[in-house]
Amino acid sequence: MPIVTVSQEGYIVLPTTLRYALGLQPGAQLDITLEANRLILTPVPSAPPQPWQSWRGRLAGTQALQQHLAEHADEVRREHLS
Repeated sequence: MPIVTVSQEGYIVLPTTLRYALGLQPGAQLDITLEANRLILTPVPSAPPQPWQSWRGRLAGTQALQQHLAEHADEVRREHLS
């Protein structure tokens, strides 16, 4: 196992090979426990993204919202005229 150094601020750097093996990305959370004079780091599973979050920003730079609002305004006008 690699040896790491604790910085003045108490930080340690996890070796790339270990981060990669565990699939740790920047911002990942780790649970830390002390057992028999050992530190145990366990990745905390992150919440899966909500289905709608994958759509965020997909229509940026298009006129989709303006077209939708115009269509809705037309529907409202038709309903009021009938």
